[in-house]
Amino acid sequence: MRHGLVIVSALLLPLALAAQNDTVRTMREAQTPERTQVTERSLYLEDTPELQKTPDSLARVEITTIQFFTDTFTQIAYIPDSTAMQRIDTIRPDSTDRRGHYVEAYAGIGFGSLGYGLRDPYCSTNGSFSAILQAQYAYFFTQNWGIGAGLWLTNYTSFANIGGTYIWRDQTDTDLEQHYDHTATVRRWKERETVHALGIPISAQFQYKKDSWKVRLFAAAGIAPSFAISKRYRVLQGEVTHSGYYPGWDLNLEDMHEFGTKDYTKEPCAKGKMSVRSQVALFADCGALFPMTKQIELFVGGYFNCVLNDANSSEKKALGWKDDTFTFMEEYKGAYATNMASSSHPWELGVKVGIHWHYVAPDKHETVDYFDYFTRHDTLIQYIPRSDTTIVERIDTLTRAHIAKAAEEVEKFNKIYFDFDSYQLSAESQDYLASIVEVLNKVPDAKVSIDGHASEEGRKDYNERLAYNRAKAVAQFLIDNGLDEERVIVLGHGSLIPNEENVNHELPLDRRVEVKVVQKQSEIE
Repeated sequence: MRHGLVIVSALLLPLALAAQNDTVRTMREAQTPERTQVTERSLYLEDTPELQKTPDSLARVEITTIQFFTDTFTQIAYIPDSTAMQRIDTIRPDSTDRRGHYVEAYAGIGFGSLGYGLRDPYCSTNGSFSAILQAQYAYFFTQNWGIGAGLWLTNYTSFANIGGTYIWRDQTDTDLEQHYDHTATVRRWKERETVHALGIPISAQFQYKKDSWKVRLFAAAGIAPSFAISKRYRVLQGEVTHSGYYPGWDLNLEDMHEFGTKDYTKEPCAKGKMSVRSQVALFADCGALFPMTKQIELFVGGYFNCVLNDANSSEKKALGWKDDTFTFMEEYKGAYATNMASSSHPWELGVKVGIHWHYVAPDKHETVDYFDYFTRHDTLIQYIPRSDTTIVERIDTLTRAHIAKAAEEVEKFNKIYFDFDSYQLSAESQDYLASIVEVLNKVPDAKVSIDGHASEEGRKDYNERLAYNRAKAVAQFLIDNGLDEERVIVLGHGSLIPNEENVNHELPLDRRVEVKVVQKQSEIE
């Protein structure tokens, strides 16, 4: 049966390997007998003629052994395989990549001026606080360089201080029919001039950061075409005193008729519009960017801008009065429109804070086709029940009847079985051997031959050592339990002598030790 299963396995295994390109391992094992039924029948031949020739008595022993086995046929196949599958991968953008789109917003406060002066020792101009609001879009082509464009709203403010005495000689007083010199004195005159400009800044931008830095340097420079959306002046305080000197009378007249002091802050022309042309400003920003989130950075720095062209488009006139009516304000358009005003180049300088928002693309979800490679472990187990019947007939010659009786008792336990590659006694085997010791102690002159055997698996020299170790283990147990050492003969036969009861050539039945009662040295040999 064993050879039949091996032949079937040998035929099936190449077919499975060729069809599936698998790694297949086939294993066949026989388990320890589930149940063993032993029947012995001893027949003594005391009345035979042989008994008359020899004092020995002859005994014929018939042993019928029925063993029930379960053969296990196991086939293990290691099969490489793959399955087409899909997964959804999340692709996260690199937040450290500074290229891409930006939205920038700023607010700043500083000091500025319309950037002009008055050519008169008694007149002057002063600057004032200014503010700027700016929003723009930027795109960085590399990690460091980009361009930006947007809008800003800013103001330029100056305060003009006017003073001085103006004389018109040899004027005619039609009422008095006299010639006189008309004198006008301007005192405590102060006016505010403010231009609100809407600009379109176009800039080149630069940002830089080392790996060890927590902040990023930022700078921008460019030009900004600007348009004045509000351009007004207002006299905050000012008065003019008129007097007339009459040489014919050597008399200076004041506080009468058309002479005297007048407050011009409430006159219609104390406020009005200025004449300002479109401008082109040069500007620069410089500061640091502090990270707040992966998309938002806080800008803190400074700014400066200056108009390149002359912003004053006024028709400049001399400070004075209309015709001979000496009406001061009718011709006055502000100090910005007098011939004392120099060219105007508005400027401002200040600090600025803002926010840079960097557009970072959202996570992408991409469906990916792939093959999942794996090794499948398939195991096929078949259980084949069977039973073996062994009938052994043996004629033993014993010296005395009680020795024959001892041999008969020992024959019940004459085979001790072992596990594969082992010489350890099982609990069941120890019980058997203890019974043998009990029988042999009743026959002190009988000797015991202990023959160790191994199955045909493995090398010859190894099997010989294993068989001897099995026999030695049985002998040692008998000696330890009271059997005289001189009555024990230990032999190891390796795998040379098969089990006569193993008609089906089952390997577990060859892994054994046989215990026999002997009388003569010739029987041992």
